Amino acid sequence: MQRVIEFTGPYARLLREYVELRQGLGFTMAEGSQRTLRHFAAHLCEDTPISEVVDERHACEFLAKRPGESENTRLARCVVVRQFCLHLRRIGIAAYVPPTGMAKAEKVFVPRIVDEREMTRIIDVAGGCKAPWPPMALKILWCTGVRIGEASALTVGDFHEGQRSLYVAHSKNDRSRVIPVSDSLAADLADYIRANAASTPPDGWLFPGAKPGTHLPAQTMGGTLRLVYRKAGVLTAEGEPIRTHDIRHSFAVRALENMVERGQDVFVTLPYLAAYMGHSDIRSTEYYLKLLPSAHRDIAERMAPTSRSIFGGEAP
Repeated sequence: MQRVIEFTGPYARLLREYVELRQGLGFTMAEGSQRTLRHFAAHLCEDTPISEVVDERHACEFLAKRPGESENTRLARCVVVRQFCLHLRRIGIAAYVPPTGMAKAEKVFVPRIVDEREMTRIIDVAGGCKAPWPPMALKILWCTGVRIGEASALTVGDFHEGQRSLYVAHSKNDRSRVIPVSDSLAADLADYIRANAASTPPDGWLFPGAKPGTHLPAQTMGGTLRLVYRKAGVLTAEGEPIRTHDIRHSFAVRALENMVERGQDVFVTLPYLAAYMGHSDIRSTEYYLKLLPSAHRDIAERMAPTSRSIFGGEAP
């Protein structure tokens, strides 16, 4: 069940009812979006508390571009505030509605897809690190598609050898999940734990940090892996090391390719992949279809008879 954060002040009831309404309609209302609304309400009350009114000056001040803020981040704030103001208007409350176009999305980033040969080279290079964790962390990322923050926060008890599964707790959008793992990854994980964490309790970190009782920070893990990517020669078109998140993208594309090769309808199986990857809905997963040429061929082939019946002649 989605969480509703605590709201205070003159807008508390309106904010809480709005969030509950959207969640009740099946929309995802992430805590980040809720916090944006909470900050917006606080800004409206900075000068003179105004009960249940949104005015143009305060709205435009709040949505102005902030130092160092990307246009995509600003756009997300604008969308959240605009939707809330439209809701106020619909229920009869005077509210200025920010126009569309206040912020424009930046050019969409195209991830660098890593193939099996490159990943093998990366893991081989990681094996030369002084610390034992890089090869294991990379195998988890490659074989499960989890986010680096999820991998860094795994505990020893999150791995269930008998069930061949990993428990990913409180990940993005607070969506915990259990994911199956391959036999080979399960064997490697079991060997890693026996060699490096045999005395660690189930609630102890799989990848402990330098400070006792902490896990290895995702930022630290990413910085080390970035050096591995560079040494392995797995770079972007600009000559920079790949991002660790590119491995997650690569997992998703590889999974979809396997579905196509097995003759499965990717649109039917998308919800399964979305749940496996911890996406809040399939729209995030659908993004990977753009990176999947075989899926486009499959769709075109399945649509060919329909195209001919509608437009006549030969389908392109």
